[in-house]
Amino acid sequence: MCMFSRIILPSISSWEVMEKLHKLAEPERFTTIRLQKSPAMELLLFEGLFQDREIMRYVIRNMNNSKFKVQGSNVILTVKIREDAYDYPTVEEWETYFRTINGKRNWSECTPGERADTVIIKNLPTKWFSLDANNPKPCERFLRDAFTLFGTIRKVDYEDCVEEGELGDDITSLTSQFGIPLTFNAYIQYQNYTSFKAAMSGLKGKQLMRLFPGQKPTFSPFVVDYDRTGFMTDKIHKARKIERERAAEEAKRKHEAYMKQQSELMAKQIEKQKRKRRKLEEKKMAAKKSKKEKSTDCDSALIPLL
Repeated sequence: MCMFSRIILPSISSWEVMEKLHKLAEPERFTTIRLQKSPAMELLLFEGLFQDREIMRYVIRNMNNSKFKVQGSNVILTVKIREDAYDYPTVEEWETYFRTINGKRNWSECTPGERADTVIIKNLPTKWFSLDANNPKPCERFLRDAFTLFGTIRKVDYEDCVEEGELGDDITSLTSQFGIPLTFNAYIQYQNYTSFKAAMSGLKGKQLMRLFPGQKPTFSPFVVDYDRTGFMTDKIHKARKIERERAAEEAKRKHEAYMKQQSELMAKQIEKQKRKRRKLEEKKMAAKKSKKEKSTDCDSALIPLL
């Protein structure tokens, strides 16, 4: 989907353009709109997703060639929208790949992680799979529950994913203001090829949906691929686990050092305030004593002579 004009576009708010697109799509709605990099100054490119294909085709018929203006600009934008070709791995592709790569890398079809058994699901929202909102990390149990539908899972793992430009109903950016990644890539390793193939087929063209009682469902798109790197081989998985434990210990050590430093700093500040109060009390006592002595001197000077 793209918006274009005959002249170079001025500075236009992408948020405002997306609001216009949402209104043009009514009564239907986008589940996600993603701003893409534009190949020309006259174009604004967006990728929009819908709940299903019928809704998408209905919106395409109604929105294509629509025109609108953005507030504060006289530029007229024209909407060009089409169904995008979905690039998805095929059975022939991954079977050919592993037949070819096994000889080159000395991989074995009998070794987990060196064969077609691991599905990569990219751009999953971290907070949907975390137990602790203050320390969002994907929960292994949640990942297993979500993707065990296709067969027995041998192992799951993840890596943080940081990209730019993702805008949706429930996920407004891929990194929070604290720099915590809001999406991650999940690696789901199945016990056998049948389950792997079922997952690759079953996830094609799907979106993730979260539904709470009494609330509207929220959707999140994801990208599916198969692992070509041996990410889930036992050796690499063990090394990654050791590295994570080391990193966790280092983070804990730094946190403890920071808390100790803050505690010492606070103690110094409290002691400084105490000294300041003591000095102030001493000044008050000195002033009071001085005033009393002056009063005594005045009383002595007024004693009459007999």
